[in-house]
Amino acid sequence: MAKHTVTRVAYRYLSGRPIDGREGYPYRRRGAARLAGWQRQMYRVGVPAAAGVVATFPDQGLTAAGSVAAVALWRGRQRVVQRRFHAAYIAPTLAAVTPPLGMQNGVQLHVDPSLGNLTPRLAKPLSPAEEALRAWYGHRLEPVIRWLPEHLQRGLWAVQRKARPLTSRLEVFRRPAPEYGPRIELTVDTPYLTGDQRKLVSSIIGSKIPVSDLVESWDQVGPKVRARWTVRKRPPALVGHDQVLAHMQRLSEWEFYIGQGAGDKPVVISLQDDSPHIAASAGSGAGKSVLAQLLAVQVLARGGRVTILDRKGSHRWAVGLAGVDYCTRPAQMHDALIRLAAKADERNTLALHEAEDWDPGERELVICEELNATIGQLVNFWAETREKSDPKRSPAISALADLLFMGRSAKVNVFAIAQMLTARAIGGPEARENFGIRFLARYTTNNWKMLVPEASMPRSSRTLGRWQVVIGGQATEVQVAYLTVKQARALACPRSPETLQVSDISRSAGDFLTLTDAVDAGVLPWTREAAKKRLQRKVGKVPTPRGKQGTADLYSRADLEAWVISSTADAEVGG
Repeated sequence: MAKHTVTRVAYRYLSGRPIDGREGYPYRRRGAARLAGWQRQMYRVGVPAAAGVVATFPDQGLTAAGSVAAVALWRGRQRVVQRRFHAAYIAPTLAAVTPPLGMQNGVQLHVDPSLGNLTPRLAKPLSPAEEALRAWYGHRLEPVIRWLPEHLQRGLWAVQRKARPLTSRLEVFRRPAPEYGPRIELTVDTPYLTGDQRKLVSSIIGSKIPVSDLVESWDQVGPKVRARWTVRKRPPALVGHDQVLAHMQRLSEWEFYIGQGAGDKPVVISLQDDSPHIAASAGSGAGKSVLAQLLAVQVLARGGRVTILDRKGSHRWAVGLAGVDYCTRPAQMHDALIRLAAKADERNTLALHEAEDWDPGERELVICEELNATIGQLVNFWAETREKSDPKRSPAISALADLLFMGRSAKVNVFAIAQMLTARAIGGPEARENFGIRFLARYTTNNWKMLVPEASMPRSSRTLGRWQVVIGGQATEVQVAYLTVKQARALACPRSPETLQVSDISRSAGDFLTLTDAVDAGVLPWTREAAKKRLQRKVGKVPTPRGKQGTADLYSRADLEAWVISSTADAEVGG
């Protein structure tokens, strides 16, 4: 009887069996072949059927074919990712574990697919050409590519916040997740492993699958030995005022509480031991201003000063607070940087003649918002105002570079914020190397390799406020603490109850302005000298100062407008 008749070949083709009639290929699961029987059957029947539909109904068929192709591409990409993960981690781990155990078979390793989001990916060093290309890509193409995904993500976060009262009530219907969560499991077909063998296996697993904070457990009851490595509890989704208040009281003056890490452990950075300067790089809406606010609040609470260079007004919580210099214009930023550099230089000079543990005074924190734009504004300002005898380089940019090189002993610390912290954005590659503490959130591969190529790259998290803090080449995942405006002001000025009401005033009264800013903005129709004389003579409804910006008084915009109206009315009555 013929082995390859037309009927038999047709049956094998339609049923998903091997065409040559070989056995040992199961239908529901994979055997020696790469595909199971049902998968081969789908390809063999589905592809001709789809081609027939397209030929019979061209319009509808092309639409359906496009949908199928999109799904196939997505599945293919998932398959490629899985194969790469298996080739990079599972296969080498098995190859390293089996020889020491003395068995070629009988060792099974399971790695939870979700660990792919936790496993770091190694970043290779960049050549000068690659770094220049990535810088060009980050400035020219990446902002355009990321615009739509970032806005969609911010919209999703807004919906989640609005729906939180409802979703919190639905938690009672959610089934509890497995206690161990994502895991690595090793099964060995032997009833017992010695202590040395277990230590060797554990060392191999930790080296070949570099997931941090693993909890190890062994079970040797029964005919097989089972080992399990589970990931510690991820950082909480929300950290707030209570945690900040609890940890701030236990820290030194140079230590700062950031938030909670894996296993709900507090994450603390030190401006004395880790690095005097901090850099943050993240996309729009990732929480850069929230992180800066958290650091500034702790500086102010300990009696320090904060200078904010912020053109777009992201830190309205700080307006009117004692100890805060809020610079929103290039001229103000220019003067503030030169003043701070002179102060740091004076402190360093005095430190040469003092003891090693000499305290130069209050801490100065400089928050540089959106450096990619701020540096350009300082350059343009200096190009417009400098005289022929002045240096070509902006003194403010030179002052910023000086602060980065001498800030530790002077207790002047810089917190630089940028979407893409390139060397050009901070004034050169040498200046960027002074940032020993670097925060990244919602980063791309391009951004990570440029900023922290020495550290393994975890996958970026979509949780709002979830950052990676990199110190000494070690990345730590942290949920940064979030403070409301009222909470931030209360922590920043605990001894000034009257300033706690400014946040409420700001919602109804608008901006806070100095007399100079009010004249420049057109709020006051007089010159600055005329406005000061009217204040001294108490003409009209004189506004009450709401705070200080340096040595200048801050006034509410609504109070200034009411003052103009009352002054005009008094003038008309007097006339």
